[in-house]
Amino acid sequence: MRKHAKSWLIKVVFSVIIVVFIFWGVGSFRARRASILAYVNGEPIYHKQFASAYEQVVSSYRARFKEFNQDWIKRLNLKKTVLNSLIERTLIIQTANKMGLWVSEDEIREVIKHYPTFQKNGQFDPGLYQAVLQKHRYTPAQFEKNLMGDLILSQLRNTVQGLAHVSEQEAYEAYNWLKQRINLEFVAFRPKDFKKKIVPTKSDLKTYFEAHKRDHSMPKQIKITYVNINKRKFTPKIEPTNEEVEEYYRLNQQDFYQPKTVRARHILFRVPPDASPQRIQDARKKAMEVLEKAKGMKDFSKLAKKYSEDKANAVKGGDLGWFGRGTLVKPFEDAAFSLKKGQISDLVRTKFGFHIIKVEDVKEAYIKPLSEVKTKIAYELKQQKARDMAERLANRLYAQATLDNSLRKAANKLKVSVEETDFFSNKRYPKGIHYSLISKLLSLKKGEISAPLNTKDGYFLAQVIEEKSPSIPSFLEVKKKVKEDYIKEKSKELAKESAESFINKLKEGEEFSELAKAHKLIPQETGFFGINQNIPNIGYEPTIQRAIFSLGPSRPYLDKVAEFDGTFYILKFKAREDITKEEFEKEKETFIKELLSVRQANFFNIWLEELKKQADIKIKQEM
Repeated sequence: MRKHAKSWLIKVVFSVIIVVFIFWGVGSFRARRASILAYVNGEPIYHKQFASAYEQVVSSYRARFKEFNQDWIKRLNLKKTVLNSLIERTLIIQTANKMGLWVSEDEIREVIKHYPTFQKNGQFDPGLYQAVLQKHRYTPAQFEKNLMGDLILSQLRNTVQGLAHVSEQEAYEAYNWLKQRINLEFVAFRPKDFKKKIVPTKSDLKTYFEAHKRDHSMPKQIKITYVNINKRKFTPKIEPTNEEVEEYYRLNQQDFYQPKTVRARHILFRVPPDASPQRIQDARKKAMEVLEKAKGMKDFSKLAKKYSEDKANAVKGGDLGWFGRGTLVKPFEDAAFSLKKGQISDLVRTKFGFHIIKVEDVKEAYIKPLSEVKTKIAYELKQQKARDMAERLANRLYAQATLDNSLRKAANKLKVSVEETDFFSNKRYPKGIHYSLISKLLSLKKGEISAPLNTKDGYFLAQVIEEKSPSIPSFLEVKKKVKEDYIKEKSKELAKESAESFINKLKEGEEFSELAKAHKLIPQETGFFGINQNIPNIGYEPTIQRAIFSLGPSRPYLDKVAEFDGTFYILKFKAREDITKEEFEKEKETFIKELLSVRQANFFNIWLEELKKQADIKIKQEM
């Protein structure tokens, strides 16, 4: 009797909350109600703060990556990351307050006035400011408080990072380490070359199977009914109004901002990175002669076709087309963006050589007019509304299915198409179901109904109708696979043993070339490569890469066999190309800035970690 009464009560409760599902969505229904998530030195971090920050981060990811879904949130551990960032922010601001760092209201106002998002025709617009904040669910007071925190945080970061320093000698040593190149001689022991030596008996295979039963087990399998709600089915019914399009445009003007672009031609005189001073001087002289001709000649393209060593663009008269900042190398861009239409630069030196640049046209930065983006906005609104409609239907279906304890019944009631699969596992699954959903579906128990799952095109709901527990097949069922695995494993062991025997004999003083002959191996060379590059003909393995670059004439071999992608290598130092002081001088200024930037970031992170160790941080709810 009690069981039936309890069941009846649950159904009544679900019938009441069905409205919540329809209008507010599953996320709202599940919202955590605890008000305080953590304390930092006694100062609370409220759930409301976390929810706001988390929503912003998720929105940012969604805007940048169309395929963003719940799987990403788990893999990136976003909830924990956001909470940790709030803890760090609180701790930094507390420290800044102790140090007496502060920001005046005038400074905050000045920063807000210069936000492009809050400007119309280059001027701060109070109405736009209010509208943008409202869209993002901020009051001016909340936004200005957060901005104050950002500015104080920036002050403190600059103060701490200002303590970092890089000397010219340190920069040279780091530059040399990163830019040096080495050449290796090597022999390879490949497991496939040892396969013919492995002839297993039936007894061997049975013993191997008994020891590796779990490797051959059949994973959990399930059969489901599912509903795939695609937002596309709603788009024909949606037609955004002019008012909606105009409001979207007004509140999202930053999305239509077009940075400055230029169209330019160039004439290149190539100078290799390892060029001698004489070659550099010759190239500069030739470039200067052509520059004089360019300044007195109207048709720049003829000179480009005749003299430019950028052959791909020379045939087009040196035309590079339109480009913005961040597209080409910095010295070239800096020069191009400083010129007016029709102007020709002086010689510009880049890592490619000497350039003469002519700017053909300039498009200043601007915000695209509504007429130009109206169709795009209407499409975006259509997609947003379609997803909202799909979400409402998904929530309604989930609530109804929970009441009926059947997804199929609920789908029939709401006249939604429902599908059924055969048994599948995480190794083999139906084509119509995206792989990102499989782990969630396999975590469901028999009879359980999934909450609406986010997909690229809408929402997915499923109910497990049958399941098969993991099982171990008989030896005969997997005999072929067992034999393949046995041969693969044993041939790899033989390859490794042979490689280790080779390196042990090297240590005893035997010659590399003689040992290679004895093993019927032909030594090969990698050719020169850098520390952050793939080893030619071998691969890339960070744990081995640094050790390789410590090799030299006095220590030509690694102490152990190097394994890359299942193949075993004996690597021998052959030659090194070091960097000259002259090469360093060319890039010294830029490199020191880059190295200092890295050191400052590391310095700040170390300081922050030490600050966290000393702080009293209490997390009340784990994410």
